[in-house]
Amino acid sequence: MKLKNLRPIFVFAFALFFSGIAEAADFKLPTYQKARLENGIQIFLMPQKEVPLVHFTVGIQGGSSLDPQQLAGLASFTTEALKLGSKNFKKNQIEERLDFLGAELSANARADISTIDLSMAAKDAPQLLPLLADLIMAPTFPEQEIIKLKERTISDLKKAKESPKQLADQYFNKLVFGQHPYGRPVDGYTLSISRIKRQDLLNFHREAFRPQRMSIGIAGNIEVKEMEALVRRIFGNWRPAEDSREVISLAIPDPKAPAETRVLLVNKRDASETTFRIGGLGVARNHQDWVGLQVINTILGGRFTSLLNEALRIKSGLTYGAWARFNGFKTSGSFAMGSFTANENSFKAIDLALEVYKKFLAEGLDQKTLDSAKTYLKGQFPPRYETLESLSGLLVDMWAYQLPEQVVNDFAEQVDGLTLARSQELIKTYFPAKNLNILMIGKSAELFTGAQKYGSVVQSDMDRIDETILP
Repeated sequence: MKLKNLRPIFVFAFALFFSGIAEAADFKLPTYQKARLENGIQIFLMPQKEVPLVHFTVGIQGGSSLDPQQLAGLASFTTEALKLGSKNFKKNQIEERLDFLGAELSANARADISTIDLSMAAKDAPQLLPLLADLIMAPTFPEQEIIKLKERTISDLKKAKESPKQLADQYFNKLVFGQHPYGRPVDGYTLSISRIKRQDLLNFHREAFRPQRMSIGIAGNIEVKEMEALVRRIFGNWRPAEDSREVISLAIPDPKAPAETRVLLVNKRDASETTFRIGGLGVARNHQDWVGLQVINTILGGRFTSLLNEALRIKSGLTYGAWARFNGFKTSGSFAMGSFTANENSFKAIDLALEVYKKFLAEGLDQKTLDSAKTYLKGQFPPRYETLESLSGLLVDMWAYQLPEQVVNDFAEQVDGLTLARSQELIKTYFPAKNLNILMIGKSAELFTGAQKYGSVVQSDMDRIDETILP
């Protein structure tokens, strides 16, 4: 039996192991070691010997927030293009090696960070780590493969427009952040992707992919000293060539809150329902009150029995689900409530969501509901880290967002320590109450007149949203 056929069994066994931890009242970050290479690369090594696997997450401080305005999607495209070939491995050689050893390679970008993940049998690390390093340090971005990737990416972006739910969060960020870097879509637009040239990838890689901006999270069946030595040998000599070009800055300005309620109405001519988002600016991922806000948001829109879901789904039947959440970035964040409903119920649903939210802001919480949310959130926390991938990714996220270990180790204590009085303070301070942003995706002809009651309306179209400029 090939290893890749055994892999689901290993993952299942690992999940069973962690299910025992998940039942514990207090989840703690498993023991791990830190090391730093002379070139600046930060290493995190977490032994987990229950199954013979290891997962590597390589993090680069540089995501879509570094994209040039006219080349939105460049960070994501560059990260994905790493897999197309490198100095010592052609694309077909990479795919054959991974397939033969039953390993899995993926590459993704977010607003603040780009990641490359590699999962494999622990015994294969000496064979596959040089390949991973070569992709990161010496990609070649072959012209013909770049052309193919552009075609696939543009095709995927066009298909995504058939489903507003896939793009609503992206358009909402565009509305909330405007021309701010966090308003740029991670995957880009069809127009911006079409502009990308091979030289753009080479430039971005040279400027953003630097060892001092890189970390490697390793979780699995490893001997710490041996794995550290292997990583040092393979990555330690990386010294990117310096040139006269200005290195991309990681400094991101603070976004500005709107001076009035804004409505972005995106027309989808064949829509049978309206997808909507309501919200505004939130907080950064490393905000000191992040955990407290998650507890409170659980009550508003973070579980099936939340205020929003109860009103819009359970009692009124206007939708199949309604939610609210905070999205945290490195220097800022957003808060959004969201749902979808049939065309004829669009304003009923939006008005009801606003009514629930207004009452929530005015009346706050009661102790019984707060206690229930605490119990729920503590039960949901441990399962987030049941896999090697989630653990290695957590280590890299803690590095990228400057999160202390207490974020994990003291999670239950922070949840339990939230008082009713402090909850009311957090609601008044961090849940946006004025000048909300409202996104509506549906039939403009049926929505425009009614949408004007909420505020200033900017109209666009699914085919032109890429070019829509918002303040």
